[in-house]
Amino acid sequence: MKINSTVLLAGALIAAGVVALVVRSQLSAPVAKQAAKAPVEKTAVLVAARDLSPGDFIDPSALRWEETTESVSRSFYFVSGKDQENKLFGATLRERIPAGTRLSSNMLVRPNEPGFVAAVLHPGMRAISIPTSAVASNSGLVSAGDRVDVILSLRRDEQTQSAPSAAAPVVVPMLAAQTVARNLRVLAMNSQTDTDVRPRQDVDGDATGKNAPARPRNPVYQTVTVEATPQQAEVLAVAKEVGLLQLALRSPLESDDDADAGPSAVTRLADSTAIYGSNVKVKTFRADEAKVQQFQAR
Repeated sequence: MKINSTVLLAGALIAAGVVALVVRSQLSAPVAKQAAKAPVEKTAVLVAARDLSPGDFIDPSALRWEETTESVSRSFYFVSGKDQENKLFGATLRERIPAGTRLSSNMLVRPNEPGFVAAVLHPGMRAISIPTSAVASNSGLVSAGDRVDVILSLRRDEQTQSAPSAAAPVVVPMLAAQTVARNLRVLAMNSQTDTDVRPRQDVDGDATGKNAPARPRNPVYQTVTVEATPQQAEVLAVAKEVGLLQLALRSPLESDDDADAGPSAVTRLADSTAIYGSNVKVKTFRADEAKVQQFQAR
């Protein structure tokens, strides 16, 4: 009898242990499943690295990638791995954007898109186009974003001059030049508002670049659009009707302290060369009296 009770008690203990193990496994199963759940996927989206204003150009310092767990639509925003930030370099903004704001396609205006020139203009400034040529534009070396001075020069072939005579055997041409505007920002050459991106020339050839393809020639521009104050715009509008406007390229390291200096002194022919002499002698006759007068060459 005692043996049966002992066996029965042992069986009950074994059954209770099995039940406890089953219950414990059932209770710990959801925790294991929860621990095995896949991690949340993160997406890197392009945001402003600093405060940006209309007229500012997008460069590497203006952008950064920021991770988020939210769903991001690529129809409006720029996603890492699918979009390249260097594709936005040179673009500008339609509105003021604080740092950390996600950049959308509606906020940006890229070069050569409608409204780009108006977007890059600083408040109070104007955009004016002036005629130019291969020589006047430094043989195509001037590009959008450069700073230039505008020089007005009188054209000799458009002036009416008197023929040489015995009293004035040498006719001095009326030539002069003057800097009429300083430190103007170039916005566009013709309708091109961006700068050509040229790949390396030695990639397809050897290390010396001897077998590299020839670099294309710089295009010839007929017009250049510059950013100017309203007063400078009026000066340029009159100056382009008087003579030839030349572009003098400025160093990017040069200060802009002389931007509002106004037109410079006029440089005349006598200031450039002494070929015609510093003075012109003219012999005049009055009755029987002859007199020689000297005039400064212009």
